[in-house]
Amino acid sequence: MGISNAQSALPSMAIDDSLSIAVIHSSVLKDLRGNVAFSYKNEKYTVELSKEGVNTNTTYHLINSKGKSYTLYIIKHPLFQFYIDDPIINEPKRMATLTYTDKDTVLQTYTGIELRGSSSLVFPKKTYDINLHTSADGTSNQDLKIDTMRSDDDWILDAIHNEPLRMRSHLSYQLWKDIHTPYYLAKEPGAKAGVETRYCEVFINDHYKGMYLVSEQVDRKLLQLKKQKGDTTRGELFQGARYLGASSFDSIPQKKNYLLSWGGYDIKYPVPTNTPWDNLYEFTDFVLHSDDSAFAKDISSRFQMENVIDYFLFINALRAPDNMGKNIYVARYTEGEPYFYVPWDLDGTFGTIFNGKRVSTTDDFLANGLLRRLIAVNPDNFIQRFQKRWFELRKGIFETTALQQRQTETYTSLKKDLFYEREQKRWPAFIYDEEGLEYMHAWTEKRLLFLDEFIGKMGE
Repeated sequence: MGISNAQSALPSMAIDDSLSIAVIHSSVLKDLRGNVAFSYKNEKYTVELSKEGVNTNTTYHLINSKGKSYTLYIIKHPLFQFYIDDPIINEPKRMATLTYTDKDTVLQTYTGIELRGSSSLVFPKKTYDINLHTSADGTSNQDLKIDTMRSDDDWILDAIHNEPLRMRSHLSYQLWKDIHTPYYLAKEPGAKAGVETRYCEVFINDHYKGMYLVSEQVDRKLLQLKKQKGDTTRGELFQGARYLGASSFDSIPQKKNYLLSWGGYDIKYPVPTNTPWDNLYEFTDFVLHSDDSAFAKDISSRFQMENVIDYFLFINALRAPDNMGKNIYVARYTEGEPYFYVPWDLDGTFGTIFNGKRVSTTDDFLANGLLRRLIAVNPDNFIQRFQKRWFELRKGIFETTALQQRQTETYTSLKKDLFYEREQKRWPAFIYDEEGLEYMHAWTEKRLLFLDEFIGKMGE
């Protein structure tokens, strides 16, 4: 679906007249040089490209036949263009048409789209949940493969509006993927320990909405949990959505199997079932009320120890205070197997909290009731294993310079590809000067040094 120096159609383009900006995916223009003329939505445009070809690090001057001028950006990340007649609301999904462009893929399809989030719903820039369909009636799904992520019909477009440099979630998800793999990977090679994300651009009804993170969902498919078999519950997945005692292992509210929420958790899989909370209730009760000898003997068969160690080291390195019982998933691969954690909603990290406000605290240790019990009882030398793993990570992924370098590389890439420039044009209050990166660097160094001392002295 390329264009030439003669007139041609260019569907993989998006224009916002109000901002006087346009974007074209680099894959469409990759073989073009010099003066290029084309048509888009019955309008003719011209642009002068360099002799070296297109570049995502510079802007171009686009002019239509009426003489209106646009700043043209060449992008290399996915482009989502939605058209919808009705307002997008927080449930139910409303049908829209979508043109998706990335590399050699141009997909024109239908999608249900709705607002997503809880506290983030108050932000002016909205997060969306989308389901792709082959037809407008929504009766059949349309899978989409995005880069190295899975092929699926269900995606999240995260606005990351509360993230000062729009990079904390992306960095955090990458880090988790690099430090942890599912313990059952040999049985399920397609399983992931957490979601992957990729930056993208979003337009709705020819209005630029800014830079987004397209993200996989945390679900049975991502984790490759075993499907329910008849009345037998095998794989399980629960989302810690709020702090109501059980999800943070602080208390155990009364179980009500006729409800899809309990103790701060929402059930995600399997649904429906007559006894959705029996297994998790019993485990929570075990953590809170078993005697020390029973806890020490059985905890490693009930919760995957390498996972809980990696999770709490990860959460502490990033300092994610809102991820102790909320913004967390608890899963089980199949019946009789241990539970494990999957991180989620990692925007309040690296010296900020959920609303984007800076909190410069570096000298605290984050834990919930499960971790506190593990430290107090120290089953199977848990503390020593916790310490050993921390100092292993400090020689690699969590080495101070290495972690700061990741931050710098992400920042530099977003700035160089003019993501930040476009975001500021759409959201003028957005600031991306290097002081934000310097703050992250300084905070990271202090945080890691504190954890070195604190973890090194655990158990003394």
